[in-house]
Amino acid sequence: MRRLLTLVFLGCALFVGRIGLADSVRTDANIVTGLDLSGSIEAPDARLQMDGIAMAIRSPQIIAAIKYGTHGRIGFALFVWADGNYPVLAAWRLISSPEEALAVSEEVAEQLRAIRASDIVVRLGALTDVSGAIDYGREMLQAAPFDTNHRIINIVSNGVDNVGEHAWLARDRAIAQGVTINGIALGRDRTIYDYFKREVIGGPQAFVFSATDPEHMVEVLARKFTTEIVSTTDPTDQGFR
Repeated sequence: MRRLLTLVFLGCALFVGRIGLADSVRTDANIVTGLDLSGSIEAPDARLQMDGIAMAIRSPQIIAAIKYGTHGRIGFALFVWADGNYPVLAAWRLISSPEEALAVSEEVAEQLRAIRASDIVVRLGALTDVSGAIDYGREMLQAAPFDTNHRIINIVSNGVDNVGEHAWLARDRAIAQGVTINGIALGRDRTIYDYFKREVIGGPQAFVFSATDPEHMVEVLARKFTTEIVSTTDPTDQGFR
């Protein structure tokens, strides 16, 4: 597993080097998504999250939304998280066409196949560090090689923060920098959905969706990304719900 994660990190570092000259490129949104692989996530839920996002990236709804934007492109990145560990599965890259979306989707799917081929359920830590995931997403947005007026963190989880500080402290730090945090609450536990609304999401037009089964996951992710891409809210508005 250490070897696998090392290869992931090296691949991401090489990619960041290739896009280092893209600082002047503007996007309609930079979106970074963090998938929960903590101890509360069983293997089926881990596969649900990762298969869902790989399929959602290339959905026609997202491609149509990207084309609708002023610049016709978004910045995209993806990491997994638990208790203080944040392996990056997809470093920053542009998505502006069906071909680019498919390439990103296939890359994510390949990373996941490599993890599964090891026959090991990825466990980065037993605890659920939501605040750490928000902070890490905010740092990734700060380091993004593309300029934008819309910076978004997606947090996907089925649990509440049970290590370190409260999630709302990290949320407020992100909001203060003009970042929006949206969420997907996994499962049928209404208390997790309410927790996300109360302590995790924030920023302009922040929202949380719930995903309860495999069929619903792709639909939710596609709807979520589409909503984020077409948003035209003034990014200086710091209100949240």
